[in-house]
Amino acid sequence: MMTTKAHRFLLAGLALACTLAAATSDAAAKKATVGVFLATTLTDGQERFQYAEALAAKLTDALGRPVAAKSFGRYEDFSRAVNDGLVDFAVVDAWAAVQLGARAKPVAWASRAGDTQQRWAIVSTQKGAVKDLAGKRLAHVKGAGPADPKFVTHVVLGGDLDAQRHFKLAPVPNVESALKMLEAKGAEAALVPLAHVPKDVRVLFRSARVPGAVLVDLRNQEDALAGALGSVGAVAPFDAFARVQGKDFEDFRRLVAQGPPRRQPVLAEGPDLRVDAEVLVRSEELGPALPSFAEDLAVAAEQPDD
Repeated sequence: MMTTKAHRFLLAGLALACTLAAATSDAAAKKATVGVFLATTLTDGQERFQYAEALAAKLTDALGRPVAAKSFGRYEDFSRAVNDGLVDFAVVDAWAAVQLGARAKPVAWASRAGDTQQRWAIVSTQKGAVKDLAGKRLAHVKGAGPADPKFVTHVVLGGDLDAQRHFKLAPVPNVESALKMLEAKGAEAALVPLAHVPKDVRVLFRSARVPGAVLVDLRNQEDALAGALGSVGAVAPFDAFARVQGKDFEDFRRLVAQGPPRRQPVLAEGPDLRVDAEVLVRSEELGPALPSFAEDLAVAAEQPDD
């Protein structure tokens, strides 16, 4: 039979075990992971890794809890981690954030050199125009499959050309792969951000300005994350985060999904025809008008006999 003293030791041990378990569970719950998927904004894999590590360190201090970093080189790996609940928040290319759907809640833009937007370019090693690429291969960074042609058609090309019908789309993991595919003649053209266009290729098309990178919340921690941004500051190669204002991101999401609004035809207005009625009633401005047969009415010198 257990003595009172032993019973007390047992209760104390159980209490300590429960306390340690609760502390461990609480500590685990406070841990967070920041993901980085910037396959088009940053072209160098080592640069993406270093940025993820530096950002995690800044977020650890700002949030007051440990934050781990995870850098992704392919969209499918990043999307799988998000689906498995392994990423709490992330800095991603804006087009990729759109393809995550409602799971990605935009918090702030990641500006670079004071700019939160970038332009895209269709480049080739050959002369010509975009129309000459009909039926040709266009290398582009892969996202969520069916959503890729929408981004190219609606955003990059402004709805003026159907990318899926005009090109043979060739998805690749990142910008480096797209340019290497172009160099190896595996594709006749490549779609990359204008800032990453090499000097030895020709730019056949430049897009309008498109949102670049964005910080998104993936696990309902938007308020805490937004509150910590002031302490995070700049993390090379980006400036300090700029909060998403109004419906900027939603407008971009709608543009990717639905395309730009239809353009209204421009109707040229004809000049007003003004008739000077005063001229029509001024008899002094009217000259004599004789009929062409006036000479035929002249009276003959000879008069007929009665």
